Amino acid sequence: MSTPILPFAVWEAGTNQASIPANDNALRSEILAGRIISKTTTAQPAGVEGAIYIIPAGATGAMWATFTAGDLALFRGGTWYAFAPVTGLVVHMLGSLQQWTGSAWEEMAGGGGGALQSICVAASDETTALTVGAGKVTFRMPYAFALSGVRASLTTAQASGSLLTVDINESGASILSTKLTIDNTEKTSTTAAAPPVISDVNLADDAEITIDIDQVGDGSAKGLKVYLIGEPA
Repeated sequence: MSTPILPFAVWEAGTNQASIPANDNALRSEILAGRIISKTTTAQPAGVEGAIYIIPAGATGAMWATFTAGDLALFRGGTWYAFAPVTGLVVHMLGSLQQWTGSAWEEMAGGGGGALQSICVAASDETTALTVGAGKVTFRMPYAFALSGVRASLTTAQASGSLLTVDINESGASILSTKLTIDNTEKTSTTAAAPPVISDVNLADDAEITIDIDQVGDGSAKGLKVYLIGEPA
């Protein structure tokens, strides 16, 4: 069972290894002051410094599988740290405020979380068959943005072949550890068998964003759009 996030650790003057409770308190403070990325991600993502998640039931991965459902997990210094919530604790998740009831995290009605926004970008025209290539579209972020999700859609679905695969890059580096895919005969990534995993949730103001098409199938897919979902940071 994980250590409760509250109360903070205290220690008497002269305590040996006082850095241990001090470091734990620093981690607690970072979680309480930060923003939770997701409470539904079950697969342990690639570690991004400062990333915070609520551990859901059925979590998998070398460390996440050892944590308790409901824990608050922070990635710092190359490892994951988890703390157990206490009843009544409120944390800020992208788009909402979440409160621990003692057995589950529930969204607070009228909780005043930041309003979700989406940035939609067309990565092709509507009638030309999609082809593999880097930098299908390039744009710059209008402000710093905290991502909570990404999507892709098509005007015309492809019928067969390799899965349509799309990557999103910030300043030339992918922000996805599992890329966007659209299953054959589908028009949206929301139904994909393998959902995308975001490895870089913090997009900087004025960062250059590029969209790549890494793989296409039978050549019938058309009309690609990509959506960035989150809130201003």
